[in-house]
Amino acid sequence: MLEPISQISLKGNDVIHRFLWLAMGYWKGQTQRPAWVLSVGFLICLVVNTYMALAVNRWSKSFFDALQTHKVDEVTAGILQLAILAVGVGLASIATTQFRMRLQVNWRLWLTASLIEKWLVNESRQACAISPAIDNPEARIADDGRLAIELFVDLAGGVINIFLVSAAFILVLWQVGGSYEFLGVVIPGYLVLAVFVYSVVTSFCMWVLGRPLVASVEAKAAAEGNFRYALTRARHEFESRAVVEADEDIDRDIGDYLRHPVVKGVPIIPDRLPEIDARSGNPFDRFLFLLAATWGRVIQGQTKIVFLTHANNLLAPAVPLLLGAPKYLAGDLTLGDLMQAAAAFLQVQLSLNWLADNALSIANWSASARRVAALDLAIDTTGEE
Repeated sequence: MLEPISQISLKGNDVIHRFLWLAMGYWKGQTQRPAWVLSVGFLICLVVNTYMALAVNRWSKSFFDALQTHKVDEVTAGILQLAILAVGVGLASIATTQFRMRLQVNWRLWLTASLIEKWLVNESRQACAISPAIDNPEARIADDGRLAIELFVDLAGGVINIFLVSAAFILVLWQVGGSYEFLGVVIPGYLVLAVFVYSVVTSFCMWVLGRPLVASVEAKAAAEGNFRYALTRARHEFESRAVVEADEDIDRDIGDYLRHPVVKGVPIIPDRLPEIDARSGNPFDRFLFLLAATWGRVIQGQTKIVFLTHANNLLAPAVPLLLGAPKYLAGDLTLGDLMQAAAAFLQVQLSLNWLADNALSIANWSASARRVAALDLAIDTTGEE
């Protein structure tokens, strides 16, 4: 007898490794060429976006220096340059969106087709469609497969962007901020040190608050999937019983047939759904209770993260201005230098905090990837047995 899919033995990282092994097949065979074209194009767009961000950062220095010196001509020229930069940033964003979304769609379609082919590849595996070892396969293929690919592309792009933006703007911070003497000690690149310390503190706080959220999101995804599965199985059972009863009572009077309990709306409890408690008034009360409980845990975790995120959004832009104010007041930094350093500080801080800020997305991806990997394992196990 096959084990339920939730009990199939795959440990932690093994599940993620199986999903990656399955998904990376997109870069092989007939889909190899479009996969690499879209991937390389997406990477090039990320590099171009970083270059455009550096251009805007350099523009801020020249513009605010012109404001400080009251040079009207340079201020006017700066406005025109900003308009040109805006067009460039917009075009780069369009290209990035095109490559990213086309990669997501094509990859998702390939993964969906691969799972369906493995699920119903030949007559010997037709039983997989109704096997108790594969709960809710439709939602795993359609919903979890889509989320696993879409979020993976977004997360991969974010990680690449972390390295690009951090490397570029750390150099800006080091050059513009320079060193700072504190209590007789000269601190080289003090803004770089400050952004690392600030990012470590905020990331640690986000990790402490967001760590329980990963398990909560996975539990919510499982509860949602089980609820959809129970509804589907109940509908199929209802339809099959209605057909059987209609065939048996075909000669019965129409009035007697309309008084049949099925037509009156009395719920028929599928015998093959152990999750449903037939003793309750509503056979799906248990599912709804589990959904409410899992959503409650997600809401609690998300509320804590929202508090920290909003506090960080207020403090992060002000921190570099406060750190650079002494050097600006002393005349060591121009207004353009201060604004350029503040913008670079914010870029680096956002990049270093990206993983913490996307804790919920990571949790959603992990849950979907695990469900897809478990389905893939269950299909292979069913096919072998």
